[in-house]
Amino acid sequence: MPTANARSERLNMRLSPDALATIREAAAAQQQDVSAFVLGAAMEHAREVLLRDRVLQLTPPELDQVDSALDAEPREVPELAALIAAVRRDTPQHGKQELTSH
Repeated sequence: MPTANARSERLNMRLSPDALATIREAAAAQQQDVSAFVLGAAMEHAREVLLRDRVLQLTPPELDQVDSALDAEPREVPELAALIAAVRRDTPQHGKQELTSH
């Protein structure tokens, strides 16, 4: 059975001789083969891109608005309260645990 690290996919690319020479030189400087170097660089960049894409960035006025909302007294939303009550009514209570505050 393949493990999570099993390599079964392939990526082919065309690049200029100068680009390949630069990548080979950098890989050698890191004591890696070209494939490992390129994969490492691509994964690092991919993670950075996804992190930037997934992190919510707020402007100062937006942050103030969020802070104000969090500081405000909670209010009941009747539709949401009714939905929660309906779910509780229709959901079996097996293994129900009481929540306690510390």
